[in-house]
Amino acid sequence: MRKELPEWLKKYYNKLWMRYTNQSFTFKDVTKELRISRAMTIKTLWELEQRGFLNKGRSEIDYRARRYRLISPEDISFATGLYSLVEEEKLGKQSLIEKLVLVNDKLSYAITGSYAAYYYHRYMVPAKVLEIKIEPQEEGKWIAFLTDERTRVFAGDIIEVRKISNYVKLLHSDRPINLVRTKTEEGYYIEKPEFLLMELLERQTQTSMTEAIAIILQKKDQIKLYGDEGIMNLAKHFGLSRRLGFLLDAINFESHKPVIKAGIIQEIKKDARGKSDEIFPRDEIFLSRFREMRNKLAHQALLTREEMEELKRMKGRFEGYRALSEKWGFQSILPRDVVRKVLEDLGVRLGKK
Repeated sequence: MRKELPEWLKKYYNKLWMRYTNQSFTFKDVTKELRISRAMTIKTLWELEQRGFLNKGRSEIDYRARRYRLISPEDISFATGLYSLVEEEKLGKQSLIEKLVLVNDKLSYAITGSYAAYYYHRYMVPAKVLEIKIEPQEEGKWIAFLTDERTRVFAGDIIEVRKISNYVKLLHSDRPINLVRTKTEEGYYIEKPEFLLMELLERQTQTSMTEAIAIILQKKDQIKLYGDEGIMNLAKHFGLSRRLGFLLDAINFESHKPVIKAGIIQEIKKDARGKSDEIFPRDEIFLSRFREMRNKLAHQALLTREEMEELKRMKGRFEGYRALSEKWGFQSILPRDVVRKVLEDLGVRLGKK
């Protein structure tokens, strides 16, 4: 948490700030502007980044290239002010969660993604990246405050190559933060389960579907169904009724009993009329295997017996919910074993077929 710069680095930071302020720049720009060697440019950018004075991201033109943006002096001062509230001997030992508790309401935020999901389901250990929804105008303050020798903060893709203890991904919230969050007993904020379910349904990855199912099973008696913040109204508002209804239906289908009340599913079905050309979920792994299957089906005459058998198994896996797909009016490629595994792992007693 070093917010004081050595004189040489302060000189370079000030010069770059005078030139670029909030505009992004490249590695070559730094070398040219500061008139330093390539090695010194690497050192300068690294020292600024690990102190929270600079943010690194991908170029929109060349995905492999990096672009840099300085954190403003005002945002640095804000972070320094927060650090002054911590006893000096504890300053370098604070965990990410302790930092979030310290922020309290000085910045608006809500933990989302796998970390928030784990808080509710205690099923899958969350990924290494901590995702936080923030107000867009407060991005610089977050980068300055959370960055230290152990932590890197990104406003886009995680592109760090060094081994770091903590990664933080900042997400700009398209909904008012205070509306979607709730405070935990530990003193930090996470996304409410109803809004988190919408987030997971929007992502459509195998992990997000697994976590959505786990939350539904673990918190089905606490999750709000009706009202402005109920999942039925939220799903309708964000165009996710088809996905939500299908997932609830799949849970009942695999358990062979009404884990979710049939009336609830029927109500959601009213908001998912007609048909859609959507493929659900749009998980890249599922999609690539699904496309592979379709390509092989187009050339069956060239396949060996073993390849045909493998193709049948793959086809059966992706078409396991054919009847439910027709009911909800889209094409599901969600394997049944994904749903079944969560049910079994969480101790849902499966009924008879």
